Amino acid sequence: MITPRTAGSSAKITRLQFNPQGNKFGASDHDGNLSLWQINQSAAGNKPFLTIKCHDKTLSDFTYVGSSSLLATAGHSHESKNVCLWDTLLPQRKACVQAFSCHDHGSPALVYAPQHQVVISGGKKGDICIFDVRQHTLRHTFQAHDSCVKAISLDPAEEFFVTGSAEGDIKVWALGMHGLMHHFAAEHARSSIFRNIGVGVIQLHVDTEQHLFSCGADGSMKVRRLPQKELVVQTYMSHHDSQGGSTVNAGASQYYTGLR
Repeated sequence: MITPRTAGSSAKITRLQFNPQGNKFGASDHDGNLSLWQINQSAAGNKPFLTIKCHDKTLSDFTYVGSSSLLATAGHSHESKNVCLWDTLLPQRKACVQAFSCHDHGSPALVYAPQHQVVISGGKKGDICIFDVRQHTLRHTFQAHDSCVKAISLDPAEEFFVTGSAEGDIKVWALGMHGLMHHFAAEHARSSIFRNIGVGVIQLHVDTEQHLFSCGADGSMKVRRLPQKELVVQTYMSHHDSQGGSTVNAGASQYYTGLR
């Protein structure tokens, strides 16, 4: 057995992630550090090949962004630079290629959508930010919950993403239009019995069959099949011309149909 990180040697680990190729993994901790290891069965594999101080207060979550060298981190830093992009091939002092000022009081969770090449992050005040990793810009932000966003999960087809809050609510959002598709209130509500291990939604996962797995601080785990997706219908407003014929207005409107 190999123990890359022994108990009591460092701060609490907040997230463990493997790269897409499966030959590297990383661990973030409560002190704001990110350590990366190469998969190796030798004793030398115990030591990380890279450790970066990503956030000066805490590092809550991270994800690989399309490769094993580019990462996105979510945490809490001074000047509210709480979501950052890192290129680990660069020297450490230049490794942060973009720092976004967002999410007052920090960001607990984020995911990467490779088909859209965007990072989606959630804030402690319930806001969602969507970043374009190609342009290094904030594409969109909106208020998703009234309390902290504790977990985010992405549909494998990248048609929607799911957020879970400290109040225990779960919401499903269309990725393209950012509209609310479903709202499951108090799925994992605050519990006085389990108050010592956190509150609300702890983790979310969506599989390829659109099953939503969730677990929370109330001690429960739930699995539900999400209703079939709503259709976006394109409609055109028409009017009659002076000859009695019909013309199509160039302006089109969009709306959601009911569930099929």
